[in-house]
Amino acid sequence: MADPSKTEKATPKRRNKARDEGSILKVPDLDSTIMLWGALFMFVALGGGTVALLGRAMAYFLRKTGEIGYISPGNLQSLAVDILYILGRILLPFLAAIWLLAISNQLVQHGFHISFKPLTPKFSKLNPASGFKRIISAKSMVDVLKSLAKFAIIAWMAYSVIGPRMPMILETMHLSMNQAMGYMEETLFILYRNIMLIMLALAGADFLYQRQAFEKSLRMTKQEIKDEARDADGNPEIKGRQRSLLMASAMRRILTQVPKASVVITNPTHFAVALRYDPGSAAPILVAKGLDHLALKIRERATNSGVVIVENPPLARAIYHNVDLDRPIPAELYQAVAQVLAYVFHLKGAA
Repeated sequence: MADPSKTEKATPKRRNKARDEGSILKVPDLDSTIMLWGALFMFVALGGGTVALLGRAMAYFLRKTGEIGYISPGNLQSLAVDILYILGRILLPFLAAIWLLAISNQLVQHGFHISFKPLTPKFSKLNPASGFKRIISAKSMVDVLKSLAKFAIIAWMAYSVIGPRMPMILETMHLSMNQAMGYMEETLFILYRNIMLIMLALAGADFLYQRQAFEKSLRMTKQEIKDEARDADGNPEIKGRQRSLLMASAMRRILTQVPKASVVITNPTHFAVALRYDPGSAAPILVAKGLDHLALKIRERATNSGVVIVENPPLARAIYHNVDLDRPIPAELYQAVAQVLAYVFHLKGAA
Protein backbone atom coordinates (compact mmCIF):
# COMPACT_ATOMS: atom_id res chain seq x y z
CA MET A 1 0.00 0.00 0.00
CA ALA A 2 1.32 3.43 -0.91
CA ASP A 3 2.47 5.76 1.86
CA PRO A 4 -0.29 8.42 2.28
CA SER A 5 2.29 10.96 3.44
CA LYS A 6 3.99 10.93 0.04
CA THR A 7 1.97 13.66 -1.63
CA GLU A 8 4.66 15.64 -3.47
CA LYS A 9 5.83 15.10 -7.04
CA ALA A 10 9.28 13.61 -7.48
CA THR A 11 12.17 16.02 -7.94
CA PRO A 12 14.70 15.63 -10.79
CA LYS A 13 17.21 14.27 -8.29
CA ARG A 14 14.73 11.61 -7.14
CA ARG A 15 14.01 10.65 -10.74
CA ASN A 16 17.70 10.34 -11.58
CA LYS A 17 18.27 8.18 -8.50
CA ALA A 18 15.40 5.89 -9.49
CA ARG A 19 16.80 5.67 -13.02
CA ASP A 20 20.24 4.73 -11.68
CA GLU A 21 18.59 1.97 -9.67
CA GLY A 22 16.92 0.65 -12.82
CA SER A 23 13.44 1.91 -11.93
CA ILE A 24 11.92 3.21 -15.15
CA LEU A 25 8.44 3.34 -16.65
CA LYS A 26 7.84 -0.12 -18.11
CA VAL A 27 4.79 -0.85 -20.25
CA PRO A 28 5.04 -4.48 -21.45
CA ASP A 29 1.82 -4.25 -23.48
CA LEU A 30 3.15 -1.24 -25.37
CA ASP A 31 6.46 -2.98 -26.07
CA SER A 32 4.77 -6.16 -27.30
CA THR A 33 2.33 -4.18 -29.47
CA ILE A 34 5.16 -2.24 -31.09
CA MET A 35 7.01 -5.48 -31.73
CA LEU A 36 3.92 -7.12 -33.27
CA TRP A 37 3.22 -4.15 -35.53
CA GLY A 38 6.86 -4.11 -36.53
CA ALA A 39 6.72 -7.82 -37.31
CA LEU A 40 3.64 -7.22 -39.46
CA PHE A 41 5.34 -4.51 -41.49
CA MET A 42 8.48 -6.61 -41.82
CA PHE A 43 6.45 -9.55 -43.05
CA VAL A 44 4.77 -7.32 -45.63
CA ALA A 45 8.15 -5.95 -46.70
CA LEU A 46 10.09 -9.22 -46.63
CA GLY A 47 7.30 -11.72 -47.16
CA GLY A 48 7.62 -11.88 -50.96
CA GLY A 49 11.34 -12.48 -50.83
CA THR A 50 10.90 -15.04 -48.05
CA VAL A 51 8.29 -16.98 -50.00
CA ALA A 52 10.55 -16.95 -53.07
CA LEU A 53 13.44 -18.15 -50.94
CA LEU A 54 11.31 -20.96 -49.53
CA GLY A 55 10.37 -21.98 -53.07
CA ARG A 56 14.02 -22.14 -54.11
CA ALA A 57 14.87 -24.07 -50.96
CA MET A 58 12.09 -26.56 -51.66
CA ALA A 59 13.27 -27.00 -55.25
CA TYR A 60 16.85 -27.42 -54.01
CA PHE A 61 15.93 -30.19 -51.55
CA LEU A 62 13.71 -31.95 -54.08
CA ARG A 63 16.56 -31.92 -56.53
CA LYS A 64 19.10 -33.11 -53.94
CA THR A 65 16.89 -35.93 -52.72
CA GLY A 66 17.10 -37.40 -56.20
CA GLU A 67 20.83 -37.82 -55.76
CA ILE A 68 21.98 -41.20 -54.52
CA GLY A 69 23.29 -41.11 -50.98
CA TYR A 70 22.17 -37.55 -50.14
CA ILE A 71 19.74 -38.76 -47.47
CA SER A 72 21.82 -41.39 -45.72
CA PRO A 73 23.50 -41.83 -42.33
CA GLY A 74 26.86 -40.94 -43.83
CA ASN A 75 25.63 -37.60 -45.21
CA LEU A 76 23.83 -36.26 -42.14
CA GLN A 77 26.44 -33.53 -41.53
CA SER A 78 26.10 -32.13 -45.04
CA LEU A 79 22.31 -32.30 -44.80
CA ALA A 80 22.35 -30.46 -41.46
CA VAL A 81 24.59 -27.72 -42.92
CA ASP A 82 22.21 -27.22 -45.84
CA ILE A 83 19.20 -27.00 -43.54
CA LEU A 84 20.90 -24.52 -41.19
CA TYR A 85 22.03 -22.42 -44.15
CA ILE A 86 18.47 -22.21 -45.51
CA LEU A 87 17.01 -21.46 -42.07
CA GLY A 88 19.64 -18.78 -41.48
CA ARG A 89 18.84 -17.04 -44.77
CA ILE A 90 15.14 -17.11 -43.91
CA LEU A 91 15.23 -16.23 -40.23
CA LEU A 92 18.26 -13.93 -39.85
CA PRO A 93 16.70 -10.92 -41.65
CA PHE A 94 13.62 -11.16 -39.39
CA LEU A 95 15.69 -11.67 -36.25
CA ALA A 96 18.01 -8.77 -37.10
CA ALA A 97 15.07 -6.48 -37.85
CA ILE A 98 13.29 -7.50 -34.63
CA TRP A 99 16.47 -6.89 -32.63
CA LEU A 100 16.96 -3.42 -34.15
CA LEU A 101 13.31 -2.59 -33.51
CA ALA A 102 13.57 -3.67 -29.87
CA ILE A 103 16.71 -1.59 -29.30
CA SER A 104 15.19 1.43 -31.06
CA ASN A 105 12.01 1.12 -29.02
CA GLN A 106 13.94 1.18 -25.75
CA LEU A 107 16.13 4.10 -26.85
CA VAL A 108 13.13 6.18 -27.90
CA GLN A 109 11.22 5.47 -24.69
CA HIS A 110 14.01 5.59 -22.12
CA GLY A 111 17.16 6.86 -23.80
CA PHE A 112 20.59 5.32 -23.36
CA HIS A 113 21.55 4.62 -19.76
CA ILE A 114 23.62 1.80 -18.29
CA SER A 115 23.01 0.75 -14.69
CA PHE A 116 24.37 -2.34 -12.95
CA LYS A 117 22.42 -1.84 -9.71
CA PRO A 118 19.51 -4.06 -10.83
CA LEU A 119 22.04 -6.89 -11.19
CA THR A 120 23.19 -6.55 -7.58
CA PRO A 121 21.95 -9.54 -5.54
CA LYS A 122 19.25 -8.65 -3.01
CA PHE A 123 19.06 -11.33 -0.34
CA SER A 124 15.85 -9.80 1.00
CA LYS A 125 14.08 -11.29 -2.03
CA LEU A 126 14.97 -14.76 -0.76
CA ASN A 127 12.80 -14.21 2.31
CA PRO A 128 9.68 -16.40 1.88
CA ALA A 129 7.53 -13.93 3.81
CA SER A 130 8.39 -10.98 1.56
CA GLY A 131 8.01 -13.20 -1.51
CA PHE A 132 4.54 -14.28 -0.39
CA LYS A 133 3.59 -10.63 0.17
CA ARG A 134 4.64 -9.81 -3.39
CA ILE A 135 2.54 -12.69 -4.73
CA ILE A 136 -0.65 -11.61 -2.96
CA SER A 137 -0.07 -7.86 -3.22
CA ALA A 138 -2.60 -5.49 -4.77
CA LYS A 139 -0.30 -4.94 -7.75
CA SER A 140 -0.08 -8.67 -8.51
CA MET A 141 -3.86 -9.02 -8.30
CA VAL A 142 -4.33 -6.08 -10.65
CA ASP A 143 -1.86 -7.65 -13.09
CA VAL A 144 -3.79 -10.94 -13.00
CA LEU A 145 -7.09 -9.18 -13.63
CA LYS A 146 -5.55 -7.20 -16.48
CA SER A 147 -4.23 -10.37 -18.09
CA LEU A 148 -7.63 -12.10 -17.81
CA ALA A 149 -9.38 -9.06 -19.23
CA LYS A 150 -6.97 -8.85 -22.17
CA PHE A 151 -7.37 -12.57 -22.87
CA ALA A 152 -11.17 -12.24 -22.81
CA ILE A 153 -11.14 -9.23 -25.14
CA ILE A 154 -8.78 -10.88 -27.63
CA ALA A 155 -10.74 -14.15 -27.51
CA TRP A 156 -13.98 -12.26 -28.16
CA MET A 157 -12.36 -10.45 -31.08
CA ALA A 158 -11.12 -13.73 -32.57
CA TYR A 159 -14.56 -15.30 -32.19
CA SER A 160 -16.27 -12.26 -33.76
CA VAL A 161 -14.08 -12.70 -36.85
CA ILE A 162 -13.94 -16.49 -37.17
CA GLY A 163 -17.45 -17.34 -35.93
CA PRO A 164 -19.41 -15.85 -38.86
CA ARG A 165 -16.85 -17.23 -41.32
CA MET A 166 -16.78 -20.77 -39.94
CA PRO A 167 -19.36 -22.17 -42.41
CA MET A 168 -17.39 -20.76 -45.32
CA ILE A 169 -14.14 -22.08 -43.85
CA LEU A 170 -15.66 -25.56 -43.78
CA GLU A 171 -16.80 -25.13 -47.38
CA THR A 172 -13.21 -24.46 -48.52
CA MET A 173 -12.75 -28.25 -48.65
CA HIS A 174 -14.90 -28.20 -51.76
CA LEU A 175 -13.08 -25.25 -53.36
CA SER A 176 -9.94 -25.20 -55.44
CA MET A 177 -6.61 -24.74 -53.73
CA ASN A 178 -6.24 -21.13 -54.91
CA GLN A 179 -9.75 -20.19 -53.76
CA ALA A 180 -9.31 -21.88 -50.38
CA MET A 181 -5.91 -20.27 -49.78
CA GLY A 182 -7.23 -16.87 -50.82
CA TYR A 183 -10.16 -17.06 -48.40
CA MET A 184 -7.99 -18.29 -45.55
CA GLU A 185 -5.47 -15.53 -46.24
CA GLU A 186 -8.24 -12.92 -46.15
CA THR A 187 -9.60 -14.34 -42.87
CA LEU A 188 -6.20 -14.40 -41.20
CA PHE A 189 -5.46 -10.85 -42.32
CA ILE A 190 -8.74 -9.54 -40.87
CA LEU A 191 -8.14 -11.48 -37.65
CA TYR A 192 -4.59 -10.22 -37.28
CA ARG A 193 -5.59 -6.63 -38.10
CA ASN A 194 -8.45 -6.54 -35.57
CA ILE A 195 -6.34 -8.13 -32.86
CA MET A 196 -3.56 -5.63 -33.52
CA LEU A 197 -5.98 -2.71 -33.24
CA ILE A 198 -7.31 -4.10 -29.96
CA MET A 199 -3.74 -4.57 -28.72
CA LEU A 200 -2.96 -0.97 -29.63
CA ALA A 201 -5.95 0.31 -27.65
CA LEU A 202 -5.05 -1.89 -24.67
CA ALA A 203 -1.45 -0.72 -24.83
CA GLY A 204 -2.56 2.91 -24.72
CA ALA A 205 -4.76 2.29 -21.69
CA ASP A 206 -1.98 0.31 -19.99
CA PHE A 207 0.49 3.10 -20.68
CA LEU A 208 -1.74 5.64 -18.89
CA TYR A 209 -2.20 3.26 -15.95
CA GLN A 210 1.49 2.37 -15.67
CA ARG A 211 2.56 6.02 -15.90
CA GLN A 212 0.19 6.98 -13.10
CA ALA A 213 1.40 4.08 -10.95
CA PHE A 214 5.04 4.91 -11.70
CA GLU A 215 4.61 8.58 -10.80
CA LYS A 216 2.83 7.54 -7.61
CA SER A 217 5.70 5.25 -6.67
CA LEU A 218 8.15 8.15 -7.03
CA ARG A 219 6.22 10.57 -4.85
CA MET A 220 8.02 12.10 -1.90
CA THR A 221 7.01 13.43 1.49
CA LYS A 222 7.32 17.12 2.29
CA GLN A 223 10.11 16.30 4.71
CA GLU A 224 12.04 14.49 1.96
CA ILE A 225 11.67 17.58 -0.24
CA LYS A 226 13.02 19.77 2.55
CA ASP A 227 15.91 17.39 3.27
CA GLU A 228 16.86 17.28 -0.41
CA ALA A 229 16.77 21.08 -0.67
CA ARG A 230 18.87 21.34 2.47
CA ASP A 231 21.43 18.88 1.12
CA ALA A 232 21.58 20.76 -2.18
CA ASP A 233 21.84 24.24 -0.68
CA GLY A 234 23.78 23.35 2.44
CA ASN A 235 22.77 23.52 6.08
CA PRO A 236 20.95 26.85 6.70
CA GLU A 237 22.63 27.23 10.10
CA ILE A 238 26.09 26.81 8.58
CA LYS A 239 25.25 29.18 5.73
CA GLY A 240 23.93 31.73 8.23
CA ARG A 241 27.13 31.42 10.24
CA GLN A 242 29.20 31.92 7.08
CA ARG A 243 27.19 35.01 6.15
CA SER A 244 27.73 36.39 9.64
CA LEU A 245 31.48 35.85 9.38
CA LEU A 246 31.59 37.50 5.95
CA MET A 247 29.57 40.44 7.20
CA ALA A 248 31.83 40.86 10.23
CA SER A 249 34.92 40.74 8.01
CA ALA A 250 33.42 43.34 5.68
CA MET A 251 32.56 45.62 8.58
CA ARG A 252 36.10 45.40 9.97
CA ARG A 253 37.47 46.35 6.56
CA ILE A 254 35.09 49.29 6.33
CA LEU A 255 36.09 50.55 9.77
CA THR A 256 39.83 50.25 9.15
CA GLN A 257 40.27 50.93 5.41
CA VAL A 258 37.66 53.55 4.49
CA PRO A 259 39.28 56.29 6.64
CA LYS A 260 42.52 55.71 4.67
CA ALA A 261 40.76 56.00 1.30
CA SER A 262 41.30 58.89 -1.07
CA VAL A 263 37.74 58.86 -2.39
CA VAL A 264 34.46 56.90 -2.13
CA ILE A 265 32.51 56.53 -5.38
CA THR A 266 28.78 55.70 -5.08
CA ASN A 267 25.82 54.70 -7.23
CA PRO A 268 24.57 56.69 -5.10
CA THR A 269 22.55 54.26 -2.91
CA HIS A 270 23.16 50.67 -4.11
CA PHE A 271 26.93 50.58 -4.73
CA ALA A 272 29.89 52.12 -2.91
CA VAL A 273 33.61 51.62 -3.55
CA ALA A 274 36.55 53.13 -1.66
CA LEU A 275 39.82 53.86 -3.51
CA ARG A 276 43.19 54.75 -2.05
CA TYR A 277 45.82 56.45 -4.18
CA ASP A 278 49.34 56.95 -2.91
CA PRO A 279 51.63 59.33 -4.83
CA GLY A 280 54.13 57.35 -6.80
CA SER A 281 51.96 54.20 -7.01
CA ALA A 282 51.03 52.76 -10.38
CA ALA A 283 47.26 52.90 -9.90
CA PRO A 284 44.61 53.42 -7.22
CA ILE A 285 43.82 50.42 -5.01
CA LEU A 286 40.33 49.20 -4.13
CA VAL A 287 40.26 49.00 -0.33
CA ALA A 288 36.52 48.46 0.29
CA LYS A 289 33.32 47.84 -1.62
CA GLY A 290 29.76 47.08 -0.68
CA LEU A 291 26.22 46.63 -1.93
CA ASP A 292 23.05 48.09 -0.34
CA HIS A 293 23.57 47.80 3.45
CA LEU A 294 27.36 47.69 3.20
CA ALA A 295 27.28 50.59 0.75
CA LEU A 296 25.41 52.64 3.36
CA LYS A 297 28.00 51.73 6.01
CA ILE A 298 30.84 52.78 3.67
CA ARG A 299 29.18 56.15 3.05
CA GLU A 300 28.58 56.68 6.77
CA ARG A 301 32.18 55.80 7.62
CA ALA A 302 33.49 58.05 4.85
CA THR A 303 31.35 60.96 6.06
CA ASN A 304 32.53 60.52 9.66
CA SER A 305 36.17 60.26 8.50
CA GLY A 306 36.05 63.23 6.14
CA VAL A 307 36.61 61.17 2.99
CA VAL A 308 35.20 62.81 -0.13
CA ILE A 309 32.16 61.01 -1.63
CA VAL A 310 31.60 61.32 -5.37
CA GLU A 311 28.46 60.10 -7.14
CA ASN A 312 29.28 58.34 -10.40
CA PRO A 313 26.92 55.36 -10.93
CA PRO A 314 28.56 53.83 -14.06
CA LEU A 315 32.05 54.03 -12.58
CA ALA A 316 30.92 52.67 -9.18
CA ARG A 317 29.24 49.66 -10.81
CA ALA A 318 32.23 49.01 -13.10
CA ILE A 319 34.70 49.02 -10.21
CA TYR A 320 32.43 46.90 -7.98
CA HIS A 321 31.95 44.16 -10.59
CA ASN A 322 35.45 44.10 -12.13
CA VAL A 323 37.96 44.83 -9.36
CA ASP A 324 38.87 42.62 -6.40
CA LEU A 325 39.72 43.96 -2.96
CA ASP A 326 43.30 45.16 -2.47
CA ARG A 327 43.85 45.08 -6.25
CA PRO A 328 44.62 48.05 -8.54
CA ILE A 329 41.96 49.23 -10.95
CA PRO A 330 42.34 48.04 -14.59
CA ALA A 331 43.82 50.25 -17.27
CA GLU A 332 40.49 50.87 -18.99
CA LEU A 333 39.27 52.74 -15.88
CA TYR A 334 42.35 54.92 -15.47
CA GLN A 335 40.93 57.97 -17.22
CA ALA A 336 37.58 57.96 -15.41
CA VAL A 337 39.21 57.44 -11.99
CA ALA A 338 41.87 60.07 -12.75
CA GLN A 339 39.13 62.65 -13.39
CA VAL A 340 37.50 61.77 -10.05
CA LEU A 341 40.84 62.02 -8.19
CA ALA A 342 41.65 65.33 -9.88
CA TYR A 343 38.30 66.66 -8.67
CA VAL A 344 39.02 65.39 -5.13
CA PHE A 345 42.51 66.87 -5.06
CA HIS A 346 41.08 70.16 -6.35
CA LEU A 347 38.58 70.24 -3.49
CA LYS A 348 41.30 69.49 -0.95
CA GLY A 349 43.56 72.14 -2.46
CA ALA A 350 40.80 74.73 -2.31
CA ALA A 351 40.14 73.79 1.27
